[in-house]
Amino acid sequence: MKEETKAKATKLWNDVKAGLKTGFAATKKGLSKAGNAIQSYSDLGIVQIEKKQFESKRKKAYEVLGLIAFERLSAKGAVSLKADDPDTAALIGEIAALNKEIAKRDKILKAAEKEGKIPSSEPKKKAAAKKAPAKKSAKKAPAKKAD
Repeated sequence: MKEETKAKATKLWNDVKAGLKTGFAATKKGLSKAGNAIQSYSDLGIVQIEKKQFESKRKKAYEVLGLIAFERLSAKGAVSLKADDPDTAALIGEIAALNKEIAKRDKILKAAEKEGKIPSSEPKKKAAAKKAPAKKSAKKAPAKKAD
């Protein structure tokens, strides 16, 4: 091979290696960012699931509390229902704890919404559909009677 051809081949090979290094670095950086975004979104998904679980537990506690209230208040010789009764106090405490856990998850999710990490949970307002005014039909002149 001629020296000129070897020089061109060497330059081409060096350019290819530099391009591969640049491409590899960009790919690595992009994958790192994507991985972080996926991890963040996954973590927020877990928070949403936990919130739903706490809401479900709270609903069941409300149902049990309602059942206790119904049984006590509908029985013959109904007694008053007090917050310091052992059954109701335990349920009220449980509901209060569940409300705190739900509030924590809400705070995390709202912060993520503000940062744009997740889409807003509030429904978007739909543009009011404007109706075109009804077309007025042309008034027809009364037909003349034939005599």
